[in-house]
Amino acid sequence: MTERAVPITRHVNRIVSVLRRISTEGNGSHLTFGDLIAAMGPQAHRLLILMLTLLNMIPGPPGFGGTIAWTTFAVALAMVLNRPIRLPGIIGRRRLPLKPLLLASEQVARVTAIIARFSRPRLRWLTGAALTVPYGLFAMLISVAMTIPIPFVNAVPNVGLCVLAFSMLNRDGAGAILGAVICVVGLAVEVALIFGVVNLGMSALDAVT
Repeated sequence: MTERAVPITRHVNRIVSVLRRISTEGNGSHLTFGDLIAAMGPQAHRLLILMLTLLNMIPGPPGFGGTIAWTTFAVALAMVLNRPIRLPGIIGRRRLPLKPLLLASEQVARVTAIIARFSRPRLRWLTGAALTVPYGLFAMLISVAMTIPIPFVNAVPNVGLCVLAFSMLNRDGAGAILGAVICVVGLAVEVALIFGVVNLGMSALDAVT
């Protein structure tokens, strides 16, 4: 299969080229989320959702995962409303380390080249423009769930959303289904864990009263 036949390769290469350009401009060791949106383009909703889920796999300081989740929510909301992406100032001003981000994107590009051998355009009706609003709403739901600070548990829905975003860009309907299933499993685990913690707390409260 040629690179021309694999849309995701072009999309990921675009991410790498944008980060390389920012790095060579020498404007600093960091860039803000606002800078990232401006560099990728305010209409690149689907590509930015993929990039944000990839960013969420990089270890960051406390609150980093929540910022990523709310940024993903804002991007998905703009996609649902068919509007350019505009981040609230409190999110747009958060900074990202440029060098690790560039290194991670280059690694992702290499991994993408391997995955693209198995993911290919199929069941395209599940990834077309008609699915933009349902996709955006689903991404918003997953993003809100990922704002709950539960260590490690949020990794599952994030991986699912990453697979979904990857597949939507690659016009791979089968992969989109797989990503959605992983997201739902992650949500189920999160809900079960929260329910268990609440029940445990209530039991402990009853025991001391």
